[in-house]
Amino acid sequence: MDDTFFTVASQKNPRITVRVVAGHFATNSAHRSHYIDIFDLMASASVARDAARELAVPYRTSTLVDAIVYMDNTEILAAFLADELLQAGMSVMNEGSEILLLTPMVSSDGHFIFHQTVQEKIKNKNVVLMVASFSTGATADRMLECLSYYGCNLVGISAVFSVYSELDGREIHSLFDCADIPDYHFYQPSECKMCKEGIKIDAIISSEGYTKF
Repeated sequence: MDDTFFTVASQKNPRITVRVVAGHFATNSAHRSHYIDIFDLMASASVARDAARELAVPYRTSTLVDAIVYMDNTEILAAFLADELLQAGMSVMNEGSEILLLTPMVSSDGHFIFHQTVQEKIKNKNVVLMVASFSTGATADRMLECLSYYGCNLVGISAVFSVYSELDGREIHSLFDCADIPDYHFYQPSECKMCKEGIKIDAIISSEGYTKF
């Protein structure tokens, strides 16, 4: 791994870009062939606003949204998405409404949970799930289980990057997918092709970035 990043533009909007570097990366649930740097999309106001406009397209004129449940430090992106959905305009579904921004906690046994006060606000409400990326099914399944348990009506799934086009029969609206990074691969740790070929792990990925060995 030589830390040489290349830039990838979203096919949906070429003004939205991410930086990508190839290597052998590990998370607590998967190994990946690339690290996708989405920091600007989650921290820069101007970039996040452009991204939110694109993410709002599937919902703006067709979907009532009461809350956005965000994960992976995507609160700024979620806030701009809510703002886009609340804008006035012809056939805009959420004009004059209110959209809550909520995030779950993680219990000691790894389950996603909401405080009692939050539970009362999301039960029977229309929820959009916002995540940074979907690369493995484990976290996604736990999050869907959480929303179902608390009685949410999941009306949309949005992500910056997703290896999947749908989850549990629901379309995932992502800014980037594997078509944008043709050589992208991900593996369960026990099935990692790079490990089997003797390629050592270059870095560990976290929500803040990556840390080299």
